[in-house]
Amino acid sequence: MKKVLNAFQIKLIAIVTMVIDHAGIIFFPGIIAFRIIGRFAFPLFAFFIAEGYRHTRSVKKYLFRLFLCAVLFQVPDWVFSSEEMRRIFISWGWESVPSISYELNIFATLFLGLSAITLYNMLKEKHIAYSWLAVTAIAVVAQAIGADYGAYGVFYIIVFYIAGTDVKKMLVGGVILHALYAAYMIVFSYVTSGVAAFPYSIQLISLLSIGIIALYNGEQGRKMKYFFYLFYPFHMIVLYGIDALITK
Repeated sequence: MKKVLNAFQIKLIAIVTMVIDHAGIIFFPGIIAFRIIGRFAFPLFAFFIAEGYRHTRSVKKYLFRLFLCAVLFQVPDWVFSSEEMRRIFISWGWESVPSISYELNIFATLFLGLSAITLYNMLKEKHIAYSWLAVTAIAVVAQAIGADYGAYGVFYIIVFYIAGTDVKKMLVGGVILHALYAAYMIVFSYVTSGVAAFPYSIQLISLLSIGIIALYNGEQGRKMKYFFYLFYPFHMIVLYGIDALITK
């Protein structure tokens, strides 16, 4: 298979599918096609967190950038999810106010995923069990604090790190992750509701993103690092703004 996509091009695919996903949540919640397309976004971002760790000059600076983005980019979500602000917006004539399904944005997950990779690498020389204990602890934290994609997201990033650029390992790791994720959700659903269900089965579609990663040629392409950082809050503000205008 000819590898024809560089990092810049794959990141563009990631942000386009992310916008489609978020637009679907806000404007077309009943149309599943938007959510299906959106399943491609996170794995692509997760892959480049692992790639970034391998190529960054300073892991500490990389961690700091992600942490800073996680905090700063949370502001739009805090504003729109605040009950006081929601009442104000409604008093201005908005019929509805956008809501989110997570407590902390995707950059919190990416930060925790990079932290998990860092600890995994630091501890594996002592014993691989210590590495996995550290990764699991961070995944539990991600789940507990309500980071987008939670523990699942942290483990997805670890899968890409361990697989490197080996597409077969990515696929095997992804299948194992989703099998465990499905098992966990089914058991959790049964314990909490008495019904064995896998409500997030749509996430299985994310495995198809590995086909895009398989086309990665290892080249960076255009250098627009901060564009991809800033695009996240910008597109959310734009979508919230459009929704406010059409529902007022």
